[in-house]
Amino acid sequence: MLCCRDVTICQGEKVLWQNLTFSLRPGERIGVCAPSGTGKTTLGRVLAGWQKPISGDILVDDQPLPMHQYCPVQLVPQHPELTFNPRRSTGDAVHDAWRPDAEMLTRLHINPEWLTRRPGQLSGGELARIAILRALDPRTRFLIADEITAQLDPSIQRDIWMLLLEECQRRPLGMLIISHQQALLDQISTRALPSSACTSFQANN
Repeated sequence: MLCCRDVTICQGEKVLWQNLTFSLRPGERIGVCAPSGTGKTTLGRVLAGWQKPISGDILVDDQPLPMHQYCPVQLVPQHPELTFNPRRSTGDAVHDAWRPDAEMLTRLHINPEWLTRRPGQLSGGELARIAILRALDPRTRFLIADEITAQLDPSIQRDIWMLLLEECQRRPLGMLIISHQQALLDQISTRALPSSACTSFQANN
């Protein structure tokens, strides 16, 4: 289980989340929908260990996130181009984690030739799919999905969400899904993280 316990997150002097506590179980899908600037992306970074909270703990099975080995909580950010080394091929970045088979590439609508290119040679939508591929390492137990299909055509979005829902059941994989599309969250989430938990959202309403 992924647990967020009494977590407070700030950006500068602005408190985004205060004393936030919730748990994400394997196979569960929590939706997060709140206005831009309220700290959804920052929450995702904290849950994946990319950024430290001001206070509180992020735990997996009552243990802190590992610092020097593969992290079971993986984040696919809204702007994946910032997470690739521009001097290496995208395939190198994926293979640092794992070696997916051809079926996985097909289901994510990834042309294998893209993995021979550097990030700057690919579009945002192509990089978004490769970032999802990289995060689906079999060791991943919880996926933080921050607007991961926003750059994609509707038909490709549908196929990717079908794959992710299958992974949620098969592994089982827990997901925290950040999106501005409430209709999407209504379809794929098992429950929602209340927007009232976000301090900056409360302050603006």
